[in-house]
Amino acid sequence: MTSQTGIIRSFNPVERIGLITSDLGGDIRFDASQVCSRSQPSSGSMVEFTLDDSSNKLKAVKIRFI
Repeated sequence: MTSQTGIIRSFNPVERIGLITSDLGGDIRFDASQVCSRSQPSSGSMVEFTLDDSSNKLKAVKIRFI
């Protein structure tokens, strides 16, 4: 697992999933349960996250606002 930074590109509060655009390039899916804050994710928020590549799809985990 690798730590990265990026910006939340979109978040669907109904489905509780979204996309982070990584500073290194590319979009990474995330689930709101992985946000280490009581605040709801919103587009444009800067975040730091760990990239989990243990399954077939990349996903962001341990997300925190910066």
